[in-house]
Amino acid sequence: MGYVFLFYHTAKMEGQLQKVLVVGCTKGVGLEVTKLLLGSPGKYDVHALVRSRERASKALGNEAAKVKFIDGDVTKEDTLQRACNGIDAVVCTVAATAGWRIPGYDQITPKHVDFLGVKKLSEAAASAMVPKFVLISSIGVTRPWFPVSVFLNTFMGRVLIWKLKGEEALREAYKKHEYISYYIIRPGGLTNEEGGKHGIIVDQGDKGVGRVPRVDVAHVALACVNGACTPNSTFEIWNTKEEGTPDLSKLLELVPDKM
Repeated sequence: MGYVFLFYHTAKMEGQLQKVLVVGCTKGVGLEVTKLLLGSPGKYDVHALVRSRERASKALGNEAAKVKFIDGDVTKEDTLQRACNGIDAVVCTVAATAGWRIPGYDQITPKHVDFLGVKKLSEAAASAMVPKFVLISSIGVTRPWFPVSVFLNTFMGRVLIWKLKGEEALREAYKKHEYISYYIIRPGGLTNEEGGKHGIIVDQGDKGVGRVPRVDVAHVALACVNGACTPNSTFEIWNTKEEGTPDLSKLLELVPDKM
Protein backbone atom coordinates (compact mmCIF):
# COMPACT_ATOMS: atom_id res chain seq x y z
CA MET A 1 0.00 0.00 0.00
CA GLY A 2 1.55 3.31 -1.03
CA TYR A 3 0.67 6.96 -0.56
CA VAL A 4 2.41 10.04 -1.90
CA PHE A 5 2.49 12.93 0.55
CA LEU A 6 4.79 15.60 1.88
CA PHE A 7 5.78 15.42 5.53
CA TYR A 8 6.26 18.57 7.55
CA HIS A 9 7.82 18.49 10.99
CA THR A 10 5.69 19.77 13.81
CA ALA A 11 6.91 22.02 16.56
CA LYS A 12 7.86 19.05 18.76
CA MET A 13 11.50 18.76 19.72
CA GLU A 14 13.51 16.11 17.92
CA GLY A 15 13.00 12.75 19.60
CA GLN A 16 9.74 13.69 21.32
CA LEU A 17 6.60 11.79 20.48
CA GLN A 18 3.47 13.51 19.24
CA LYS A 19 0.67 12.93 21.72
CA VAL A 20 -2.38 12.09 19.61
CA LEU A 21 -5.84 11.60 21.11
CA VAL A 22 -8.18 9.46 19.01
CA VAL A 23 -11.87 9.84 19.80
CA GLY A 24 -13.73 6.91 18.25
CA CYS A 25 -10.96 4.28 18.19
CA THR A 26 -13.14 1.16 18.45
CA LYS A 27 -14.42 1.05 14.87
CA GLY A 28 -14.44 2.59 11.42
CA VAL A 29 -12.06 5.39 10.54
CA GLY A 30 -11.05 5.85 14.17
CA LEU A 31 -9.86 2.27 14.41
CA GLU A 32 -7.88 2.66 11.17
CA VAL A 33 -6.29 5.89 12.44
CA THR A 34 -5.28 4.18 15.67
CA LYS A 35 -3.71 1.28 13.76
CA LEU A 36 -1.70 3.69 11.59
CA LEU A 37 -0.44 5.58 14.64
CA LEU A 38 0.58 2.34 16.35
CA GLY A 39 2.22 1.18 13.12
CA SER A 40 4.74 4.04 13.35
CA PRO A 41 6.71 3.20 16.51
CA GLY A 42 8.79 6.01 17.94
CA LYS A 43 6.63 8.76 16.43
CA TYR A 44 3.38 8.87 18.38
CA ASP A 45 2.17 8.59 21.95
CA VAL A 46 -1.31 7.21 21.31
CA HIS A 47 -4.19 8.14 23.62
CA ALA A 48 -7.83 7.17 23.16
CA LEU A 49 -11.03 8.45 24.76
CA VAL A 50 -13.21 5.40 25.32
CA ARG A 51 -16.57 4.56 26.85
CA SER A 52 -15.54 0.92 27.27
CA ARG A 53 -11.95 -0.21 27.69
CA GLU A 54 -13.04 -3.78 27.14
CA ARG A 55 -14.60 -2.97 23.77
CA ALA A 56 -11.57 -0.91 22.72
CA SER A 57 -9.14 -3.63 23.75
CA LYS A 58 -11.09 -6.21 21.79
CA ALA A 59 -11.07 -4.03 18.67
CA LEU A 60 -7.32 -3.35 18.86
CA GLY A 61 -6.26 -6.83 19.91
CA ASN A 62 -2.62 -7.22 20.95
CA GLU A 63 -1.93 -3.57 20.10
CA ALA A 64 -4.26 -2.34 22.85
CA ALA A 65 -1.47 -2.46 25.43
CA LYS A 66 0.30 0.35 23.54
CA VAL A 67 -2.65 2.74 23.87
CA LYS A 68 -3.27 4.99 26.85
CA PHE A 69 -7.00 4.73 27.41
CA ILE A 70 -8.90 7.60 28.98
CA ASP A 71 -12.37 6.88 30.30
CA GLY A 72 -14.80 9.39 28.84
CA ASP A 73 -17.50 10.26 26.36
CA VAL A 74 -18.14 13.25 24.11
CA THR A 75 -21.63 13.50 25.61
CA LYS A 76 -20.10 13.90 29.10
CA GLU A 77 -18.44 17.30 29.21
CA ASP A 78 -16.66 16.73 32.51
CA THR A 79 -14.52 13.96 30.97
CA LEU A 80 -13.14 15.99 28.07
CA GLN A 81 -10.84 18.67 29.49
CA ARG A 82 -8.50 16.24 31.22
CA ALA A 83 -8.41 14.11 28.08
CA CYS A 84 -7.23 17.10 26.00
CA ASN A 85 -4.65 18.53 28.40
CA GLY A 86 -1.12 18.12 27.03
CA ILE A 87 -2.28 16.64 23.71
CA ASP A 88 -0.68 17.67 20.39
CA ALA A 89 -3.48 16.54 18.08
CA VAL A 90 -7.06 15.33 18.41
CA VAL A 91 -8.57 13.09 15.73
CA CYS A 92 -12.34 12.95 16.17
CA THR A 93 -14.17 10.26 14.21
CA VAL A 94 -17.27 9.87 16.37
CA ALA A 95 -20.66 9.25 14.80
CA ALA A 96 -23.98 8.39 16.39
CA THR A 97 -25.58 5.05 15.73
CA ALA A 98 -28.02 5.66 12.88
CA GLY A 99 -31.74 5.92 13.45
CA TRP A 100 -34.34 7.83 15.36
CA ARG A 101 -34.75 7.65 19.14
CA ILE A 102 -37.69 8.20 21.42
CA PRO A 103 -37.13 11.74 22.78
CA GLY A 104 -35.22 11.53 26.04
CA TYR A 105 -34.50 7.80 25.61
CA ASP A 106 -30.73 8.21 25.44
CA GLN A 107 -28.02 10.71 24.60
CA ILE A 108 -26.30 8.77 21.81
CA THR A 109 -28.14 10.51 18.98
CA PRO A 110 -26.79 12.51 16.02
CA LYS A 111 -27.70 15.72 17.83
CA HIS A 112 -25.89 14.76 21.02
CA VAL A 113 -22.87 13.11 19.37
CA ASP A 114 -22.25 14.66 15.94
CA PHE A 115 -23.15 18.18 17.10
CA LEU A 116 -23.14 18.72 20.85
CA GLY A 117 -20.46 16.09 21.48
CA VAL A 118 -18.16 17.54 18.83
CA LYS A 119 -18.89 21.04 20.16
CA LYS A 120 -17.93 20.10 23.73
CA LEU A 121 -14.81 18.25 22.57
CA SER A 122 -13.62 21.06 20.30
CA GLU A 123 -14.17 23.64 23.04
CA ALA A 124 -12.18 21.51 25.49
CA ALA A 125 -9.39 21.08 22.93
CA ALA A 126 -9.30 24.79 22.15
CA SER A 127 -9.23 25.61 25.86
CA ALA A 128 -6.27 23.24 26.24
CA MET A 129 -4.64 24.87 23.18
CA VAL A 130 -4.36 21.56 21.33
CA PRO A 131 -2.39 22.54 18.19
CA LYS A 132 -4.35 20.39 15.72
CA PHE A 133 -7.93 19.12 15.66
CA VAL A 134 -8.94 16.76 12.85
CA LEU A 135 -12.67 16.12 12.41
CA ILE A 136 -14.15 13.45 10.16
CA SER A 137 -17.45 14.77 8.81
CA SER A 138 -19.23 13.81 5.57
CA ILE A 139 -19.81 14.82 1.99
CA GLY A 140 -23.26 16.32 1.44
CA VAL A 141 -23.62 18.22 4.71
CA THR A 142 -24.33 21.48 2.87
CA ARG A 143 -26.64 19.90 0.27
CA PRO A 144 -29.94 19.06 2.00
CA TRP A 145 -31.69 18.23 -1.32
CA PHE A 146 -28.97 15.89 -2.54
CA PRO A 147 -30.68 12.43 -2.74
CA VAL A 148 -28.31 10.77 -0.27
CA SER A 149 -28.69 13.71 2.10
CA VAL A 150 -32.47 13.53 1.93
CA PHE A 151 -32.34 9.83 2.82
CA LEU A 152 -29.88 10.24 5.69
CA ASN A 153 -31.61 13.27 7.16
CA THR A 154 -35.04 11.66 6.86
CA PHE A 155 -34.30 8.17 8.13
CA MET A 156 -31.07 8.60 10.12
CA GLY A 157 -31.95 11.28 12.62
CA ARG A 158 -31.04 14.37 10.52
CA VAL A 159 -27.45 13.21 10.83
CA LEU A 160 -25.94 15.46 8.14
CA ILE A 161 -27.67 18.51 9.58
CA TRP A 162 -26.08 17.80 12.96
CA LYS A 163 -22.69 17.03 11.39
CA LEU A 164 -22.71 20.45 9.73
CA LYS A 165 -23.48 22.07 13.07
CA GLY A 166 -20.57 20.11 14.56
CA GLU A 167 -18.28 21.53 11.88
CA GLU A 168 -19.47 25.05 12.64
CA ALA A 169 -18.90 24.54 16.36
CA LEU A 170 -15.30 23.41 15.74
CA ARG A 171 -14.57 26.45 13.56
CA GLU A 172 -16.08 28.76 16.17
CA ALA A 173 -14.03 27.22 19.00
CA TYR A 174 -10.73 27.29 17.14
CA LYS A 175 -10.97 30.70 15.49
CA LYS A 176 -10.83 32.31 18.92
CA HIS A 177 -7.20 31.25 19.34
CA GLU A 178 -4.01 31.84 17.39
CA TYR A 179 -1.44 29.13 16.75
CA ILE A 180 -3.94 26.25 16.80
CA SER A 181 -5.57 24.79 13.69
CA TYR A 182 -8.45 22.56 12.64
CA TYR A 183 -8.91 20.25 9.64
CA ILE A 184 -12.38 19.12 8.57
CA ILE A 185 -12.42 16.08 6.28
CA ARG A 186 -15.63 15.26 4.41
CA PRO A 187 -15.22 11.76 2.97
CA GLY A 188 -17.55 10.23 0.43
CA GLY A 189 -19.38 6.98 1.09
CA LEU A 190 -17.16 4.90 3.39
CA THR A 191 -16.17 1.35 2.46
CA ASN A 192 -14.08 -1.40 4.02
CA GLU A 193 -12.15 -2.02 0.80
CA GLU A 194 -8.37 -2.14 0.79
CA GLY A 195 -6.85 1.32 0.68
CA GLY A 196 -4.04 2.72 -1.42
CA LYS A 197 -5.36 1.22 -4.66
CA HIS A 198 -7.00 4.25 -6.31
CA GLY A 199 -6.25 7.91 -6.68
CA ILE A 200 -7.86 10.35 -4.26
CA ILE A 201 -9.77 13.41 -5.40
CA VAL A 202 -9.36 16.34 -3.01
CA ASP A 203 -11.96 19.06 -3.53
CA GLN A 204 -13.66 21.94 -1.74
CA GLY A 205 -17.16 23.38 -1.88
CA ASP A 206 -19.09 20.15 -1.22
CA LYS A 207 -19.88 19.58 -4.92
CA GLY A 208 -18.78 16.04 -5.64
CA VAL A 209 -19.82 12.51 -4.80
CA GLY A 210 -17.98 9.22 -4.55
CA ARG A 211 -16.75 6.46 -2.29
CA VAL A 212 -13.55 5.96 -0.35
CA PRO A 213 -12.11 3.21 1.89
CA ARG A 214 -11.90 4.03 5.57
CA VAL A 215 -8.17 3.34 5.58
CA ASP A 216 -7.62 6.00 2.89
CA VAL A 217 -9.49 8.48 5.07
CA ALA A 218 -7.25 7.49 7.98
CA HIS A 219 -4.15 8.27 5.90
CA VAL A 220 -5.54 11.71 5.08
CA ALA A 221 -6.25 12.34 8.77
CA LEU A 222 -2.69 11.33 9.63
CA ALA A 223 -1.36 13.71 6.97
CA CYS A 224 -3.22 16.50 8.76
CA VAL A 225 -1.72 15.44 12.09
CA ASN A 226 1.73 15.60 10.49
CA GLY A 227 1.25 19.10 9.14
CA ALA A 228 0.94 18.00 5.51
CA CYS A 229 -2.37 19.80 4.97
CA THR A 230 -3.47 23.44 4.78
CA PRO A 231 -4.49 24.57 8.29
CA ASN A 232 -8.06 25.69 8.99
CA SER A 233 -9.44 24.04 5.86
CA THR A 234 -12.58 22.06 5.04
CA PHE A 235 -12.43 19.64 2.15
CA GLU A 236 -13.94 16.55 0.52
CA ILE A 237 -12.20 13.35 -0.54
CA TRP A 238 -13.22 10.34 -2.60
CA ASN A 239 -11.53 7.81 -4.86
CA THR A 240 -11.03 8.03 -8.59
CA LYS A 241 -12.22 5.07 -10.64
CA GLU A 242 -8.74 4.55 -12.02
CA GLU A 243 -6.20 2.50 -10.11
CA GLY A 244 -3.18 4.38 -8.90
CA THR A 245 -1.22 5.60 -5.90
CA PRO A 246 -3.11 8.17 -3.82
CA ASP A 247 -1.37 11.55 -4.03
CA LEU A 248 -1.91 13.35 -0.72
CA SER A 249 0.44 16.23 -1.57
CA LYS A 250 -2.65 17.99 -2.95
CA LEU A 251 -3.71 18.59 0.65
CA LEU A 252 -1.21 21.44 0.77
CA GLU A 253 -2.98 23.19 -2.11
CA LEU A 254 -6.24 23.61 -0.21
CA VAL A 255 -7.66 27.06 0.47
CA PRO A 256 -8.24 27.94 4.15
CA ASP A 257 -11.81 28.61 5.25
CA LYS A 258 -12.92 32.23 5.38
CA MET A 259 -13.00 33.11 9.04
